[in-house]
Amino acid sequence: MGKIPFNRPVFTGEEPRHILQAAASARMCGDGPFTQKCQTLMEKKFGAKKVLLTPSCTSALEMSALLLNIQPGDEVIVPSFAFVSTANAFVQRGAVPVFVDIRPDTLNLDENLIEAAITPRTRAIVPIHYAGVAAEMEPILAIAQKYGVKVIEDAAQAINAKYRDRYLGTLGTFGTFSFHESKNIHCGEGGALLINAPEYIDRAEIIREKGTNRKQFFRGEVDKYTWVDTGSSFLLSDILAAYLFPQLQQMDRITRKRKQLFERYL
Repeated sequence: MGKIPFNRPVFTGEEPRHILQAAASARMCGDGPFTQKCQTLMEKKFGAKKVLLTPSCTSALEMSALLLNIQPGDEVIVPSFAFVSTANAFVQRGAVPVFVDIRPDTLNLDENLIEAAITPRTRAIVPIHYAGVAAEMEPILAIAQKYGVKVIEDAAQAINAKYRDRYLGTLGTFGTFSFHESKNIHCGEGGALLINAPEYIDRAEIIREKGTNRKQFFRGEVDKYTWVDTGSSFLLSDILAAYLFPQLQQMDRITRKRKQLFERYL
């Protein structure tokens, strides 16, 4: 008896044509034409101030930790039911993950338990929107504002889902998406960082480009680029962006189909 696959990745039929276009352009590295198309589409669709494609949702979470200057000994509140990347991104910076229990009805961070977990060392709250179900963002954001901490939404599984008419990933300071093969919208491996606070955009571009101001150089803002900050290689290949682009274009149709399949089991 054959195994039942964990999932069947979406294939729109348009992906090969776009991949060939990317290959023919001789610009297959990161931040190419299809990367720009994907980012612009998501900025318009979701209303984020800036979207940056990344190699994974893990990478996007790691970028958020760098952007917040997370330091050894800082504390970050995360759900007790989470994928390892949610905590790892901050542990890598020396932070201490503070695990808060989840609600049995949503499997998301229990907003009623967060305040008791906050200490003077708390720097951020990282709610996960598990399986596309929104965490209770209104009270989470209110608690964050009260204590002066940032909110980073792990929306790996929640692209195109909403909380009270706002897209998940756009309510916190940062949001993160996954385009792993197991997700509704995918390119095999990939992710995105949604930046909802404009003051972080310039530094995010630097961190993403290995800590250099290369992006400013290409815009003609500096006469040469150089190393200016901590960073890493957080760029997604434009070949993968070319695969992703038609899926983003058909995101609403794909979401409707997924919902129909889900409802068959109710």
